[in-house]
Amino acid sequence: MNKTLLAILLAQLICGNTFAINIAGTSAYFDQKDLEEVTSRLTSQQLFELDNMSLSDSQCEYEILEDVYQLDKDLSLKDSLIYLRSNKTIDDTEYRLLNRTIKSFLKSKKDKYLSPFKSKVEDFNKNAFHDFSKQIEGGLCLNIAFKNLIGALKVEKPIKSFKVAYHKGLISKRMYWQLKRLVQEDYHKEANTLSEYRKNQNFLTNQFPERLEIEGVDYISKRSEKRKASRREVLLSKYNPFQIIYLRSMMERLLNRINADFVSINVVLDDEVVEEIILDPLEQYRFAAKMIRKELGDLQNTNLFSSTNVSFEDILAASFETGLVNGEDLSTLETVEYVWNPKLTKGEKRKRFIKRYGTIFVAAIPASVYFVKVFALVGIEMLTDIKKEPARDHSMF
Repeated sequence: MNKTLLAILLAQLICGNTFAINIAGTSAYFDQKDLEEVTSRLTSQQLFELDNMSLSDSQCEYEILEDVYQLDKDLSLKDSLIYLRSNKTIDDTEYRLLNRTIKSFLKSKKDKYLSPFKSKVEDFNKNAFHDFSKQIEGGLCLNIAFKNLIGALKVEKPIKSFKVAYHKGLISKRMYWQLKRLVQEDYHKEANTLSEYRKNQNFLTNQFPERLEIEGVDYISKRSEKRKASRREVLLSKYNPFQIIYLRSMMERLLNRINADFVSINVVLDDEVVEEIILDPLEQYRFAAKMIRKELGDLQNTNLFSSTNVSFEDILAASFETGLVNGEDLSTLETVEYVWNPKLTKGEKRKRFIKRYGTIFVAAIPASVYFVKVFALVGIEMLTDIKKEPARDHSMF
């Protein structure tokens, strides 16, 4: 990549205005019953204040929690975050990061009266705590400084190091409890802090302003029975913005191959085309599906995706995240059960596709449901064990 272009992209990533955007549907962390219980505990005044609260300028978890706390000190922060997620002021990633910070933010009797026991740590890293203190004094978000500290300590049990730091006077008792609770809430295992997450979101919006028009959809935000996180959370924790943009480009190439008037294979001999083979519509779709399967396999050998297992669902999620594919198409695709059924062979899936839509030829697909059928066709290829691939009579693909 051109160094000047890279510098511009990085500048946009680091700076720029934060866009208030929420492209997720129903939360993966609570259901309607939970929301109703929260709403019943809130007064009409509290609901009004939360509905009119703006968090777009806040970058640190502590700042946002302080803003919510100052609305009404009798207001439960947990309830407030659930309600702010339900009215789309924050999304699931922001909800999770803030929720994991609540215990660290709140003060308890332990902060004042209970001192940590002394502990021994071999090769205690005193400099890491000096750097941590300088970062806090310089105004860096506590959560970012905390993750930097964890990275510098490089120990399996950082709480022991916190105890030593407290008894050496490197951190206060209050800071000890703040750091300990962040570890207990597994915040150090997060891919990004809130500040980093919002900068990444801002970067994607600068690149793809059409994201502002995206409507939330449950396909992308809810958890399936086998998932510990939603498709969107997996995407945003697994990939950086540059990787997400590349995954979008893969979907663009896939759609171009399927939308092409025709796809041909040229046989070149002595710099001259001696034969042109034009694929029929079914072969064209199979070619497109096999090409993206090949590209997915090749990604692991690139520097950008080294040792990363990229799935077809990640490409779908990235296409939605960048505004290339709308949520309605993805939601409809999820209802096409046979596409996701691992017990069916490709032949069985194709028969069900034809029974449902009347054709398997891409050229005959009506525009109104075009994306759904295209994704279903490609999904049949991508989400079925390649060993179950049936023999193809008189077909190159």
